[in-house]
Amino acid sequence: MAENPVPPAELSYAEATAELDAILAELDQGQVDVDRLAERFQRATELVEELDRRIRTTRRQVESLAPRLDAVGETAPGLRGPNAESAPA
Repeated sequence: MAENPVPPAELSYAEATAELDAILAELDQGQVDVDRLAERFQRATELVEELDRRIRTTRRQVESLAPRLDAVGETAPGLRGPNAESAPA
């Protein structure tokens, strides 16, 4: 790991996930020196917090957009939002 790792907020979601997976693999395989264990665990915690923040933010954005899509579905037959009930067959 680099001496000055990139802050989790500056990583893409895929990059943060890949780094977290690598840390977890190190921990699972017992590859982390005891002198670095707390440092790796801290980094993993920071990555999880950032990933969780992004998921929550994205969820709120999608939930706020869903009614708009539903409204379009109501005015344009054939376009139905994700919360629209299924049309009868």
